[in-house]
Amino acid sequence: MFDRFSDRKGDLIVGVAVTLLVFVWDALVLAIQGPVPGALAEPLAWAVTVVACAALFVRSTYPLTVTVVTLTCTVIYYPASSLDGPTMATFAIALYTLAAQGRIVAAWITVGLTFLVLIVPELLSGFVHVTFIESLLLSGWFVALVALGSMVSHYRAYRSESEIAVREAQRRSVAEERLRIARELHDAVGHHLSLINVQAAAALRKLDRAPDHDTSGTLKIVSETSQMSLRELRAMVGVLREAGEGSPTGPGPSLGQLPSLVNAARAGGLDVAFTQDGTAELPATVDAAAYRVVQESLTNVVRHAQAERAEVQVVIGTSTLAVRIADDGKAKAGKVLPGNGMAGMRERAESLGGTFDAGPREEGGFFVEATWPLEVER
Repeated sequence: MFDRFSDRKGDLIVGVAVTLLVFVWDALVLAIQGPVPGALAEPLAWAVTVVACAALFVRSTYPLTVTVVTLTCTVIYYPASSLDGPTMATFAIALYTLAAQGRIVAAWITVGLTFLVLIVPELLSGFVHVTFIESLLLSGWFVALVALGSMVSHYRAYRSESEIAVREAQRRSVAEERLRIARELHDAVGHHLSLINVQAAAALRKLDRAPDHDTSGTLKIVSETSQMSLRELRAMVGVLREAGEGSPTGPGPSLGQLPSLVNAARAGGLDVAFTQDGTAELPATVDAAAYRVVQESLTNVVRHAQAERAEVQVVIGTSTLAVRIADDGKAKAGKVLPGNGMAGMRERAESLGGTFDAGPREEGGFFVEATWPLEVER
């Protein structure tokens, strides 16, 4: 609201409006009272009025220059003219603009110079041209204009900082959402595709050795796994299409689906031992994160570990949920496997206030451990 006249279009509107006001006012006064003898230089008064009004058309571009010009014109106009016109309005607008543009110190210096040029001479002469009350009111107006301009300047700065903060928050939100979607695609769809790849590769090897090998069992596993992948992918796409803050932020896997996950890994040729100690109603975010960590860990075992056996342990306590996945694969002590999956698991744990640890075991193989507090901020 305060800065709607701050651009070039606003300068044009204000310049035209003030010019019309000043000249129509002077014309009406001149028509009513007629020429008043005793003016020092009436043509000069009209000339400086034109200059003062013209200066307002560039007030936002050159606020200090326009303020000085309008002040000079005002000082010249009133002694030179027989009309008590509103030429001082041009200086008032320029002074406000100077402060509103952030040149607050310059505005206060200008007010001080104005007191010296206009008010002090009147004070020394015993207020011959204006009364004490008029001088006091005029001084108050100058101070009020600078104060109002300063407030507008601070408001603009605050609004600019707020807009920057909002844009930065939006940028972070978009980046976090992209990371979340990438993590969901990697964990959900990537897991199923990995199982399909393992099953298909195993079936091809068997067919090479025995062309009459029955692949119906493998094809059934591939079909069931692809159906699970499609279901999760459709759920994810459906979430992305939903609008509103009340919409879910992603698919809702849970530890209750671990038996089917373990069975799928077993179908891929991995001997998986699954145990769960304790039951509780888990926060949805923790439940989903724990499932994804187990899912990604089993995917890594099937794809990379060259393992024959894996153990999945889930412990649900009164205040903490813990999962541990270990295998007897080829990982060696001191060698940590990098990758997006490992980073994603760590983020799933630590983003909810939990802990994450992973690495080779001394006896051979690899382990993944993650814990979460059951009290999660929503």
